[in-house]
Amino acid sequence: MSHPPEVRPHAQGGAGAALPRRRVLQLSGVATVGAALPALGGVSAQASSSVRTVEVDTRAVTGAFNRALFSCTGYAQLKLDGSALALDSYRQLHPVGTQARIEVMMNQASPAPGEFRPDQMLRFVDNTGDAYVNHVEGLGMEPVLLCAYNTGWLTRTGALNEAPTDPRAWADIVANVVSHFNGEGTDPGYRLRVRHVEVWNEPNLEQFWLGSDEEYFELFRITADLIHARFPGVLVGGPVFSPGIEGYYDYGKAFIDAAGEHMDFFVYHSYGDTPAKVVADLGLWESYIRDHTTKADPKLMVTESESFFDSDALKVQDLMSRQFSLIENGGHLLGWHQFTLLEYREGTYTFGLVRRDGSVFDRNYWPYWIFRDARGETLRVRTQGARSPGEHVVATRDGDGRRFSVVYWRDPALAAGTQPTRFTMELPGDGRDRILVVSMVSGTSGQVVAARRVDGHTGQLTETVRLAPGAAVAHTLVDAGDARAPWLGLSASAPSVTVGSTFTATARLVNTTPAAIGGVLRLVGLPGDWQVRLVSGAKEFADLETGGVASAAWEISATSAVTDVAYHADVQVTGADATHSIPLRINATAS
Repeated sequence: MSHPPEVRPHAQGGAGAALPRRRVLQLSGVATVGAALPALGGVSAQASSSVRTVEVDTRAVTGAFNRALFSCTGYAQLKLDGSALALDSYRQLHPVGTQARIEVMMNQASPAPGEFRPDQMLRFVDNTGDAYVNHVEGLGMEPVLLCAYNTGWLTRTGALNEAPTDPRAWADIVANVVSHFNGEGTDPGYRLRVRHVEVWNEPNLEQFWLGSDEEYFELFRITADLIHARFPGVLVGGPVFSPGIEGYYDYGKAFIDAAGEHMDFFVYHSYGDTPAKVVADLGLWESYIRDHTTKADPKLMVTESESFFDSDALKVQDLMSRQFSLIENGGHLLGWHQFTLLEYREGTYTFGLVRRDGSVFDRNYWPYWIFRDARGETLRVRTQGARSPGEHVVATRDGDGRRFSVVYWRDPALAAGTQPTRFTMELPGDGRDRILVVSMVSGTSGQVVAARRVDGHTGQLTETVRLAPGAAVAHTLVDAGDARAPWLGLSASAPSVTVGSTFTATARLVNTTPAAIGGVLRLVGLPGDWQVRLVSGAKEFADLETGGVASAAWEISATSAVTDVAYHADVQVTGADATHSIPLRINATAS
């Protein structure tokens, strides 16, 4: 988390302005994936022995899918500073069921003894009338409160990274925050609007905590005991440590030894970790908690995470591997948060999924996008046929059966060669017509590649795709009544050009709705003096049936210099909702 206000470094030498928790850039040995999007199509009988088959029974539930593993830190900054396009780029990830960490600043919540200000207690955003928290809940996200730092009247010098002079008074502020949202546990109207509370942020760094380790452990015990006594069902987590300095394992173990019986979940941050280390750390902390407390079913949460690569293609594969590792090994995880949602530069590295102008960080955005419809309950999956090392698959359905999703990925560290893969889905045959949407991520981009209508009385659905190593595919069945907008993608031949040169931008629309549609494709956001000429396809289309594709390509001449201009394709549609593409960026420099 960025530097808190009025924090002074320790007299013996602090961390300075640059946060020490981040890791230096690292390179992975995973092979770069640069293959074009694989084609859909049939497989001949002669080739059937080489086909991998993935069978999904949409009627057979095997458990719950933890959507909170796809949480992102920093929605408040996005809402405050992001454009309407940026907010919509995030909504296209379908954040329902994820968690939203909300930073509660103690100096803003209680600026003076006896004063409590719920309207101003949240960092970055106004919460008058609980407007921000209501907005978060309206998007289907669950609040996780990070109660952070000190308030001036509980310090000796005014520095907010001092340990509170009265830990119980600090805990009382946290209790006031929880009471504001939930009410008191003895109230008839008590409700668990807030279920998760973090105590402080990265107290193993002097930049954020100048007290001793034992002072933090004591503060945690006092706070947790108070919250438990007053608010049944609210879970309290710590120590929220940073991995940015040596000794963080010892710090976490010391916390468990001192406060493990008082905590409900163990929470920490993860930076620069490989998927294998992520899984190993989960196992380490689960085992240590079991061995050193009476908790037989330990719970964990990671509220900041990022890995660092010079190659966007490598990063896409790293995130695919990490997220499948969490799905397959994160049974004790309450949530996992990517740091951060909105672009945020620290040192030489820029974090983020979405930029302020709505364009996205391909390396982080598209791996999350391919999982956008994974939610609800997990389904039984059986694989057979050609051997397929490195494959990962998860199938889900939402609670009312209106949406089914199957996500499949071939890990390029193990997979070799293009693989014909046949997906067979046993359907409920409930009379509901659905739209099948096939999405793919390959290299550093994602798009919808096909769609078709599926009759509600169909008992089995089969689709075959050809997948290169590193490719990910999602088959999603959406209730026809919920499919209201087509998919519109935009690609460009270059992200940067010299003034006087040209590049090509191509818009591709797939009708993912149940009705025939028409409309006009256009480009929006390019400099007004640039020359734009249609070179293939057509801007106008009509009577485009479900699964139909309309495309248009423009040659664009850059006649002036620009830096990081965001542009997108949009379409006004008859017969469906209007939509737009994820924006792209273009730079033009003087030759």
